Amino acid sequence: MSSSKPSGTRVVTQSNDPWSEQIPYLKTGFARAQSDVLDKPIQYYPSSTIVPFSPTTEQGLGLTEARALAGSPVMQGAQTNIADTLSGKYLGEENPYLQSAIDAASRGITRNYQKSVLPGISSFASGRGRYGSGMQKSAYDDSQAALASQLGDVASGMSYANLAQERQNQLAAAQMAPGLAQADYSDIQALLDVGTAREKKAGAELQEDISRYYQEQTAPQDALAQYLSMVAGGQFGGQRETAQPIYSNTGMNILSAGAGLAGALGSLFGSSGAFPGGWWSS
Repeated sequence: MSSSKPSGTRVVTQSNDPWSEQIPYLKTGFARAQSDVLDKPIQYYPSSTIVPFSPTTEQGLGLTEARALAGSPVMQGAQTNIADTLSGKYLGEENPYLQSAIDAASRGITRNYQKSVLPGISSFASGRGRYGSGMQKSAYDDSQAALASQLGDVASGMSYANLAQERQNQLAAAQMAPGLAQADYSDIQALLDVGTAREKKAGAELQEDISRYYQEQTAPQDALAQYLSMVAGGQFGGQRETAQPIYSNTGMNILSAGAGLAGALGSLFGSSGAFPGGWWSS
């Protein structure tokens, strides 16, 4: 019967020598690894790997930058107008056109007074023989008071209309002001976008320089590692020894031992042995 436990070990030697037909090709490969890899580390691409700005892009960036710095004349005019409206520039005496409009509206009343009312008073007083009297003077005074009242009504009405209109304009301007103020940041953002585009390109150029520098530093080591991988990766040559367990069969071992002993005795005491004629040979 056989044992489940090994009775000992034996050393097995395996050779890693390549097949003889492979040797010429391996020698060629090792030589090429030396000349093509170890002696020629990979070089970084000699030219720039960054796509430059096209002339159109450069022009666009320049125009955007100039426009952002100068601002929009249309936007500036709108902002100035809104600021003037909010400050009351067109309100009352600050309105350069209001008095002209009042004068124009009053001109007809004054002309009618001068050409109709005053001559009529004089004619009436003369017809009654009272020219230059107190009655005529009183009539003049009353007519001037009426003229002043009419002119005052015109001025008050137009001033009130101006006030009401400008109050509406101011309220509308107040609603528009935040949007116009926010519009300033459009120019600022455009300027930032130009700067970001230039910084991005500059960053790419810097990264290219960094990558080129480190590639030049590590190229020899990379070539050496690749070379060693090529020439040693196959583990050619040398020997490998491994220990293998020996399992024995007890019955077979006894039989083998008996057969071996019989053979030994036969060789000693057999008819052709050193001691012939023993009892076992009769």
